[in-house]
Amino acid sequence: MSEKDKGFKFRRLFFRDTETGKQEKQFQKAEPVSNKIPQAPAGDHDLSLVEDFVQRLQNLINSNNQPGFDFLEFTESLFEEKQNPDAEIYKTVFRIAQKIDKSLTPSRLIDSAMFYKDLVQGAADTEINKGVSKKQELQAEKDTERNNLDNGLKGTRTKIQQLNRQIQELQNQEVTLNNQLLAIDQKYNSRFIDLERKIQAIRDAKEQVIVSIVDIEAGIKSNLS
Repeated sequence: MSEKDKGFKFRRLFFRDTETGKQEKQFQKAEPVSNKIPQAPAGDHDLSLVEDFVQRLQNLINSNNQPGFDFLEFTESLFEEKQNPDAEIYKTVFRIAQKIDKSLTPSRLIDSAMFYKDLVQGAADTEINKGVSKKQELQAEKDTERNNLDNGLKGTRTKIQQLNRQIQELQNQEVTLNNQLLAIDQKYNSRFIDLERKIQAIRDAKEQVIVSIVDIEAGIKSNLS
């Protein structure tokens, strides 16, 4: 069977329970998260992303296919017989496989399965760790931006408070100046009156003196000329 066909068979293996509605998922208890990185709800995933990574894992398995009849060939044979093989199918396929490889044992198949399982586990853990690191970097970027925005907001609010105080001070100054403006006539009226009296007094005195001088001047002209 070609690698392409074999890959398809393994893809059917990976997705068979989902397709038949019999998949049983086991979730580990979530660890408390202290960095507040958003977590997707259990089961909330993009099927296309799952299929893409399954394809990548499938290619990894196929490219690391061990020599001889091992877990991969056994699995391929199982699913050629039945999509959901029962105990009888397992026994039948194993008997046929032993005719191909007389040294084949269930223990060898289990060891082979462990090899592929560790292969998948390692590849997945590497990608998961990359994803976790990227999430932490994204969280750090978000925190930095949040802090910058928060500091900017605090600075703006401080300036608004300062401006409000200045506005209040200017408003108080406006009231004071307006009151002073309203009272300015009263403040200067008495001084204007006093000055006006003095000016009028000087005018009166001048007239009196000039009249006296004119009288004497006229007497001189009429009596001594």
